[in-house]
Amino acid sequence: MKRIVLLVLLLALNSSLVAAIYTVSLDGTSDFSAIQDGIDASSNGDTILVYPGTYYENINYNGKNITVASLYLTTQIDSFVKTTIIDGNHNGSVVKAINGEDETAMLCGFTIQNGTGSIDQYNYICGGGLNVYDSQIVINNCIIRKNRADYGGGIYIGGSYSGDACPTLENCLITSNHTYRYGGGLVLSYWASVTFSQDELCNIYFNSGAVGSDIYRGGSDSDPIHVYVDTFTVMEPDAFFFSDFVGSTIDIQHGKITPMNQDLYVSPYGDNANIGLTEDEPLKNIYFALTKIASDRLHPNTIHISEGTYSPSLNGEKYPLNLRSYITLDGVGKEQSILDAEELSCIFYDYDYQRDYTIRDMKVVNGKQIYSGALRFYQPRGAVIENVRFENNTDPAIAGRSVIASTSLSAFILDSTSIVLKNVEVVNNHGGVAVGLGPFECTKIENTIIKSNAPNYAIDDWSGYGLLISGHPSYENRWFSEVINTEITENVNATTEWPNAASALVVTNKQNADFINCTIGNNDAPLSGEGISIEDGSNVGFYNCILYGDDPREMYVDGRTYPNTITFSHTLLEGGQWDIAVQGTNTFNWLDGNLDTNPMWEGIGEYPYYLSTGSPCIDVGTLVLPDSIEIPLYDLAGNPRIYGDMIDMGAYEWQGYGIDEPELPENIIAFMNSPNPFTDHTNIICSLKDIQSNKDISLKIFNSRGQLIKTFVKSNFESSPYTELYWDGTDERGNEVAPGAYFYKLRYGNKEVMRKMVKLTY
Repeated sequence: MKRIVLLVLLLALNSSLVAAIYTVSLDGTSDFSAIQDGIDASSNGDTILVYPGTYYENINYNGKNITVASLYLTTQIDSFVKTTIIDGNHNGSVVKAINGEDETAMLCGFTIQNGTGSIDQYNYICGGGLNVYDSQIVINNCIIRKNRADYGGGIYIGGSYSGDACPTLENCLITSNHTYRYGGGLVLSYWASVTFSQDELCNIYFNSGAVGSDIYRGGSDSDPIHVYVDTFTVMEPDAFFFSDFVGSTIDIQHGKITPMNQDLYVSPYGDNANIGLTEDEPLKNIYFALTKIASDRLHPNTIHISEGTYSPSLNGEKYPLNLRSYITLDGVGKEQSILDAEELSCIFYDYDYQRDYTIRDMKVVNGKQIYSGALRFYQPRGAVIENVRFENNTDPAIAGRSVIASTSLSAFILDSTSIVLKNVEVVNNHGGVAVGLGPFECTKIENTIIKSNAPNYAIDDWSGYGLLISGHPSYENRWFSEVINTEITENVNATTEWPNAASALVVTNKQNADFINCTIGNNDAPLSGEGISIEDGSNVGFYNCILYGDDPREMYVDGRTYPNTITFSHTLLEGGQWDIAVQGTNTFNWLDGNLDTNPMWEGIGEYPYYLSTGSPCIDVGTLVLPDSIEIPLYDLAGNPRIYGDMIDMGAYEWQGYGIDEPELPENIIAFMNSPNPFTDHTNIICSLKDIQSNKDISLKIFNSRGQLIKTFVKSNFESSPYTELYWDGTDERGNEVAPGAYFYKLRYGNKEVMRKMVKLTY
């Protein structure tokens, strides 16, 4: 404030000083009608005094140490700040100070809005409102709002290693800005710093973005900053609001909102002014619900996402959504709750090592961002993606990942990293890798379809893989993956860069991965590639899988850097073990039950990879699986996973009748168990019609690995229609079974029905 008072006094003297004062107004009565024209005419020490109005331009200080100010400078009247507007018109940074301006340069008393950032020397789009680089400019009494960029939606502050980047912020309001990556309100990159006035406090709130919704301090080797504000979005910000890895501090006088540790409801027809606690009074935007909600390990909460489309144009949704720990984003179905980024950005971002969050029951479409088309993880700990369809997401980068991309920073591992994909569809996406995961300590993919993902031919002919699972070459026996009941089909890799480019699956960098009941077929790598590539010291097992129809061959194994180990058990591999392309040192364990023949897929309908009647893959699987494996209750078509006496090969279980037949035959009145869950015993209730005339009746109990535990034959059933079978939780030898999930299957004539029960500890 002392600087401004002194400058006002100097201006009032109207002396013959060398410094000039240029005026700018829109009515033609001043020296200039455009602010940039005044800047271009000025010299160091000059002042550009701007009269009220909206100036649609993008200004650049061009290294001049000058003052650009509204009439607030000379009057101290606050209304001039709101009525003197520099509008970037969605055409780059509104204000640039990127050429070494010192502390005598000033921007004072403006509203800065509708900027979209400028491309820096690293090809990043930075600074929607203000782009400040190697500058010490003073920014005083400005409102910076409704700007967007990849880095620093409101303000980007960057600096070179040898530069002196440290602008000063005084009494500024930074609000409603958005970033597609880092720092919705403000980002400080690497060697840059900033000084927040402790006398004229700023206000920073309600900004949004992928990382650090309000502030992001980047660079692990950067110095901490000290933020002093009057009002911040919340009083106690976590990394969602203030993302920092170098020990920066923040001093806050007031919080704009009080976080709500409760479930919240969102509808595209809602209102962010609503309280959001009921379906009848929902919020409008998911990003705002993430800002408003609070959650912790002892009290996790859910954001209920109602039916409708959430997009920037339809309801003002802002992507990417900055994910938070202990929160579930819960839609109402794959075709009902639709998140559409309209190719402006990716849709979900987890950069700050969030944990125990869930995304489920929705469709995710039209995401587009380098390295992350729809969802990007950085070291998730307990992330679950369930019943989600990813479609038409695009990654334009040659080395990118199209739909689900993840990068784990090994030097910063805090505890076990894990991700679960369950009942997920990744179909018809373009460019990069459809699903790229790792390195994580635990990856589980279950009942998932990765299909028809192809190159983005409009940008490049490079595609990548359907699924990439990677470990890290510096660690042995750390990375473990399970892929169960998963279909990887009809993906294309058209790269011209490498002769052994897989189209379906890559397992690399000392990854330990087991594939159980997977169907991998008809993937295309036309330029001397393959369906599956196993590389660099990985240990991979295929059990009950079908690997067939991939062009030009099924598998390539590269053990030149580190030897690989590959195990096949009850798996159909086209061409057999002799048709695998091999380099380097590798070990192949060729166990029992493997086939080299046509699997006889149906080839039509909703499930073209369903087994047709007479398929050699029916009832030839194995239940001798790795110890950690639990077989799901249902296959990819929603049918019981085990039908008949043995599990089938592939992701679909042949049912002995059309897959559209009802699950319960008419002559089964009731089939259930009680209590469920149970501790020491349960009663399995079977109510059947015409029981005396049917000779083929049995009930079998299986554990979660599909192993037979107990059998009840017809003599155990009552002659009346109603039977209660008492099970004391023991196997055929009378040994007590372990707590866990169990399946009980009733065979009645030529029909079968299965249910699940859970045994608890005492």
